[in-house]
Amino acid sequence: MKDDAPVTADESTAATPPGGRARAVLRSVPATVRIAVSVVVGILLLAIAFDLGTSSPAVCFACHEMELRAASWAESAHTVVTCVKCHQAPTEWYELPTRVAGRAALLARDVAAHVSDDFTDPVDAPTADAEPVSDGVCLQCHDPNRTATSGYRILIDHVEHAKRNGSCVSCHVRTAHPSPTRGGPLSLMGQCYTCHGTPEYPDADTGCATCHPADYEPLPQTHMASAWARGHGDVSEDDAALCTMCHERSYCDDCHGLPMPHPERWSAGAEGHAVVAQSDPEVCASCHSGGPDLCTMCHHTSYEPLTGAWIEQHSVEVIDEGAEYCLTCHSAPYCSFCHTRLVESD
Repeated sequence: MKDDAPVTADESTAATPPGGRARAVLRSVPATVRIAVSVVVGILLLAIAFDLGTSSPAVCFACHEMELRAASWAESAHTVVTCVKCHQAPTEWYELPTRVAGRAALLARDVAAHVSDDFTDPVDAPTADAEPVSDGVCLQCHDPNRTATSGYRILIDHVEHAKRNGSCVSCHVRTAHPSPTRGGPLSLMGQCYTCHGTPEYPDADTGCATCHPADYEPLPQTHMASAWARGHGDVSEDDAALCTMCHERSYCDDCHGLPMPHPERWSAGAEGHAVVAQSDPEVCASCHSGGPDLCTMCHHTSYEPLTGAWIEQHSVEVIDEGAEYCLTCHSAPYCSFCHTRLVESD
């Protein structure tokens, strides 16, 4: 009978529902093997997700301690380069476990420092256990025989410097994180002066024409800002060598009318700034704002600027402290100069 006829291969295949054969094969695999494969695949997917997720600069810049570094990176020539591209040793695609383990260790370290509030300030300050960025990191993108970047208008023999110094970061310290007070070009130039202009390297010339073409505009962009004249003192205090790259020390002294930065014991009253302040108060006012109450800001601790001028408040301090308090700085005729004149006017 037809019903007793053997089933052909084509008929058997047609009778198997879609995916049934695959499920049958999977059912034939021991459960322990299926579980092991699932775990491995799950771990691999998590590792890939972790690798991709932590590669974003947003992860590094999520902490407020990194705000300055994030801002400087955004203004650098490396804005298209992720943090881990430079700050983690390069690996091949198949070294995913090594890369993820190293990334996790870095993340754990930084999170622990953030939570404990125990970190260097600034966060990228050199530490004894910190290794410099290796040349291998830079050579992922850059040719060691490349010419100097023309955008900065410099004439540096890159190959010669690379051969002599033996390390990319011997010059390129702030390439991705220029100092906010300097700007990109001055950050690079500051590193040049660790050799140029030092007794250890007498052949490293400091003349502008050594590194810049004749038509180069030497005035940095920062100097063109209207606030530079009054605000450059903060930059000088942060790094005086930044100024001496271009200016002789006498340049500052001639402009300010006294040695800059202030000499030792400058705040020591009659032995320091008092002599200059009494002979020519305008010298102080050229940098320090505050008008007639400039001295009062430091010398009269009870002064309340929001209340009014010191001359309108000083009688209270005389009553509280006594006249002897005034005479520690002022001679008796100093008081008479105003008070006698007021009596005469009455």
